[in-house]
Amino acid sequence: MAVSGQASDFETRLGTLLARWVTGAASRPALVLLGFAALVAVSLFLAATRLGIEGSTEALFSQDLAFKQIERGYYDAFPDQFEPMFVVVDATTPERAGVAAQALAEHLSAEPALFPMVFLPGGGSFFERQAFLYLDTDALEELSDQLAQAQPYLAELSRDGSLRGFASILARGARATREGDFTGDQLGAIYDRFTAALEASAEGRPYTLSWTEVVAAREFEEDPRRRVILVQPTLDTNDLQPAAAAIASVRASVEALGLEAKGDVRVRITGDVALSFEELEVVQAQAAAAGLASFVLVGVILAAGLRSLRLVLSTLLTLMVGLVLTAGLTTLTVGRFNMISVAFAVLFIGLGVDFAIHFCVRYRERLGFGESHEGALDATVRDVGSSLALCAFTTAIGFFAFAPTPFVGVAELGIISGGGMLVSFFCTLTLLPALLSLPPKPRARSGLSAPVWTGKLIEIPVRFPRAVRGLALVLALGAAFLLPQARFDNNTLNVRDPGSESVQALRDLLEDSATSPWSLNVVADDVEDAERVAERLRALPEVERVVTLGDFVPDEQDEKLSIIEDLTLFLEPLDPEPGPDATSEERREALVHLADEAGKLARDAPDTPFGRSASRLVEALGTYLAQLPTGPEADRQLDGLEESLLGTLPEQLRLLEAALGARPIALDDLPEELVAQMQAADGRARVQIFPRRDVSQQAELAAFLDAVRAVEPRAAGPANEMVESARTVVGALQQALLLATLAVTLVMLFLWRRWTDTALVLLPLALASALTVAAAVLLDIPFNFADVIVLPLLLGIGVDSGIHLVHRARSSGDVRNLLGTSTARAVGYSAMTTIASFGTMGFASHLGLATLGQLLTLGVAMTLFCNLIVLPALIQWRWLPDAASVSR
Repeated sequence: MAVSGQASDFETRLGTLLARWVTGAASRPALVLLGFAALVAVSLFLAATRLGIEGSTEALFSQDLAFKQIERGYYDAFPDQFEPMFVVVDATTPERAGVAAQALAEHLSAEPALFPMVFLPGGGSFFERQAFLYLDTDALEELSDQLAQAQPYLAELSRDGSLRGFASILARGARATREGDFTGDQLGAIYDRFTAALEASAEGRPYTLSWTEVVAAREFEEDPRRRVILVQPTLDTNDLQPAAAAIASVRASVEALGLEAKGDVRVRITGDVALSFEELEVVQAQAAAAGLASFVLVGVILAAGLRSLRLVLSTLLTLMVGLVLTAGLTTLTVGRFNMISVAFAVLFIGLGVDFAIHFCVRYRERLGFGESHEGALDATVRDVGSSLALCAFTTAIGFFAFAPTPFVGVAELGIISGGGMLVSFFCTLTLLPALLSLPPKPRARSGLSAPVWTGKLIEIPVRFPRAVRGLALVLALGAAFLLPQARFDNNTLNVRDPGSESVQALRDLLEDSATSPWSLNVVADDVEDAERVAERLRALPEVERVVTLGDFVPDEQDEKLSIIEDLTLFLEPLDPEPGPDATSEERREALVHLADEAGKLARDAPDTPFGRSASRLVEALGTYLAQLPTGPEADRQLDGLEESLLGTLPEQLRLLEAALGARPIALDDLPEELVAQMQAADGRARVQIFPRRDVSQQAELAAFLDAVRAVEPRAAGPANEMVESARTVVGALQQALLLATLAVTLVMLFLWRRWTDTALVLLPLALASALTVAAAVLLDIPFNFADVIVLPLLLGIGVDSGIHLVHRARSSGDVRNLLGTSTARAVGYSAMTTIASFGTMGFASHLGLATLGQLLTLGVAMTLFCNLIVLPALIQWRWLPDAASVSR
């Protein structure tokens, strides 16, 4: 089949001009190499001395966006809330969690230069003293009754807090319960804990009884075994890891305090800066491994495609030089890398190598025709020079289209990558010919032009064009049905390594709405205005809790203080004093006595909960005592049991003693560190809003934000940034892709002057894009912040491949053999190098890298299918003025 029409006059003139340029570079290879060496040196110097790295996520979006202005207003009032770290302290008991968190907070506060703000909610002497006032009245009365009933036993424990004393008290409690002087409900709970300690000791497992939980005997609204320290770190934004020093200091403090030495405390760091820190560590490690694998695969593919060590090495060197020159150009234009644009090298290699592949494959084909080195270079540039120029121009425009968007991260990536495409084109037509012209020059060889793809397979699109077009139409309709189901996942946790410490810690916090970091904040005019705002927000079904400074002033204080005063009258001083040392025999006898009394209780009340608890305790004591050795080993085991049962008692008695000293609280009595969290220096007040539902779900987070914003448009905070950032990204990508498609279309129409040729390039590209999105829907691969660069990359790949194939069909006039030409082979090799570059990332544990690799592999495969199967069939479409029927 022949295609009517040849290359336009413009393309011919452009090819002639480029041929002269290449001839000039090839005739003076030493001078060209010297010039590039100078450019590389200058670029390296500029990059090393002036190229910055902006590691803050704030740099990813324009500060003129409405939601960013709201955020800036909030952080201007409360600068300590800007990108805090959350240090999560988990322990086996509330007492251990409290002590560990308090010690760590004090240790971090000693470094104000590195940690300007350290705040432990509910920590410090103020909340220890006023703890009872923050209980509701019913809970305080219930606690008072329990303490009154337990007073003789607490007093005895404060005098003899040993295993002997504890076992003796529990034995008396069993007798008092049998005699009706003591309720068995609380005793049964203690018996269950004693049983758990005995079983853990027998099995060699750690166990710690919490006296906070024993005394409270109620459900807590928040997990008392977890404390969260809010830390404002000093960030070095000139470093790709701005929080590295702060995170290292927290971990050093944990080690210095020995918090995790016994295994009963775990400290984790999370928050945006910690998430970014761990993400970059993971990405660097996994991207390096994937990069090494992809480099090897790309080298193998180039070797298979070019079948010349000279061509492969020249291509790789040209690519590396182009990469360095792009870094220098970036220094002069953008001046920095951000957390997205730092990936420009991946884009440059993925697309920049295409120019060299098309050049080298056609050059090698010309050598196979028996042409000399000089003749092959000249013919190659006249054949593909104009299409390479058009590809470079359209791909650069596609990237530059992202520059006007408010998504600065991709906008800067677009500027850098667009400039990189022009640099790569320049290097391909200047440095590559010079490298090939160094002695010894490649010689003409026969038999090199045989097509790699042979047989009937390559004739399918031209032998059965209607079937191919029908299949394409069916696929397009199916994809159109699936496109509305595509989704953008705005949950940044879903693009990170799920096994990392910061991700796991944040997910744990998100499961509890009371501690969810994805909350909202409103800056009210003053404390009174804050109360009015809070009252409106509390009525929303999406809101679990609203906190203002006034909420830290307890209500019903007079009634609560009266209860505390009564409690103080009958509670003796609870300062524990060291009791007389108990021998192993004394402790053994106390346990035997306890087993005897508990056994009687179990026999007297076998069907009661506390009777069953007593029965289990008797069984556990029997097993423990039967296995208890004699001598020093017995002392060691009994000491361990004593520690597990009574180790937290002194701290609980201290807290109870402190809480008995409660005093009336007014706003002016609140501690300064708390007031600083909730009220700005100019009097403006903070209203903190927590979600009711699990906001790790995208829809719930958006619903939470929209509901609050409908009442208070001033709402700021992590939930606002999360949702609005995602909306900005989606809008920016839609704007950029529309602008890029329009610009590329106009450029091709202007240069080719044929709307049919332009349509031949764009239709397969549109189909490939639709099929990629449809495949992502079927495979449940969402678009997210990490894989958004897939879209501009696919645009560049698709446009380039289509331009080269349409140009070859027009210039050669032969469509039947289009898939057997060097152009089709170059398109295939380019696609395979791209898949090799990115496909290895599809197996990364970092979900952002994985989805990026998976989507690119899908997209490039779809693009290859559409350009090598659908495009040749489209050329034959009878209504195209440039198409003719197949001649057989």
